[in-house]
Amino acid sequence: MTKKGILLLSCLLLMTAFAFPQDEFLKIECSVSPRQILQGNEGLLKIKIIVRGGVKISANPEFLIRLDENESLSFAKIFFAGSELNIPTTQENSGVFLDPQEEIEVPFKLDEGALLGNLTVSGDVVFTMLFPDNWSVKTTQKFSAGFVSRRNYKLRKK
Repeated sequence: MTKKGILLLSCLLLMTAFAFPQDEFLKIECSVSPRQILQGNEGLLKIKIIVRGGVKISANPEFLIRLDENESLSFAKIFFAGSELNIPTTQENSGVFLDPQEEIEVPFKLDEGALLGNLTVSGDVVFTMLFPDNWSVKTTQKFSAGFVSRRNYKLRKK
């Protein structure tokens, strides 16, 4: 076998080894509160990060939550850094790590002219996982949560 063939085979094996399901190590649960929101009212996006199997989330490089654009929703920003979300951290010999024990809450407002019915808030989380054997991977994991938009009859009385 040639050197190119061995190199190609090695790369394929390496890529297969890293193609692991992220849910085994880190799971993101997402919900909207309240479940039904009237047009023009506020809601709360709640994100819970569950870390498993000795994996840690590095605080540096920066942990980031990016929200997808949605014409019916208004957020203060479309991305939030871990430092802005007041996520607790722990200091260890190998670095600073996030300790996401509590839900991350991101407020938003449903526009007055928002469509009625089922709507979705979506985005992704960018983070670096550090494994017990001291190797790390920077990755992105998508999230979404649904809620119901209802007509606000008080808006018509204006």
